[in-house]
Amino acid sequence: MGHIRLGVLPQTRKWREVVDLLQADAPVADVASAATLAAKGALLSAAKDPQFLSIVELLAALPQEARGPAFLRAMAERGITQIDTVPALLSGIADSVDEDCLRSGHRSDLGEIALSSLLTTLSDHFDRSLPGLFDPTPAEIRTALGRLASGEKFGAFARGFFARVVDQTLQYYLSRELSNHVGPGQRFASDADRQSFDRALFQHSYEAARIVESYAGGWYGKAVWQGEGLTRDGIRKFTAFSMTKLRGELERRDDAA
Repeated sequence: MGHIRLGVLPQTRKWREVVDLLQADAPVADVASAATLAAKGALLSAAKDPQFLSIVELLAALPQEARGPAFLRAMAERGITQIDTVPALLSGIADSVDEDCLRSGHRSDLGEIALSSLLTTLSDHFDRSLPGLFDPTPAEIRTALGRLASGEKFGAFARGFFARVVDQTLQYYLSRELSNHVGPGQRFASDADRQSFDRALFQHSYEAARIVESYAGGWYGKAVWQGEGLTRDGIRKFTAFSMTKLRGELERRDDAA
């Protein structure tokens, strides 16, 4: 099975600049900007990665299918047969993606990051949307998923997804270096300081992802409700534009601070 890795950055000049910023106790924005430049190729490869594009198709299709009359059949066609609980639905989505990878012979690190981002974003949505005192019914789960099938809701949903993609991509590289900066006299005096940095890095990515929110909502309305539907070419263009805009915003944010 083909397995495309994001690449190794620690030997590059751009990565050495990231290390220098960490050693200099630079602000999170500066570290994120430098890491984004170092990971530029990986971020921009999303629109060419078959697994990543399949995840974005799920991101857009699942809410629409939840509002349609053939929801159960659509889920079954994806190999998702258990939707009576949120964990069962999320597990079914993960299994469906695994089956697609087996059939296509393609699996990538970027695709796995996209899958993790989708599942986490869905889980957060269900946590906010479903009643907390009692276990939700399958109908309530379906209704909560279907609420994302509007321009405004989908825009916010896509923002959370792309923010996590960027955050996890940067963490993919940074985690190997950050462990070298924990301890007395280092940037992170304790694991708690390191965790605080991780939270700040995600918040930085999430704030930058605001730039794709309105675009995603508009794209969804045109593609799903006014256009030709979710075509592979449309998803590729949507993904390429979103990642390009997001990468550019991350690079600019420290200059604007």
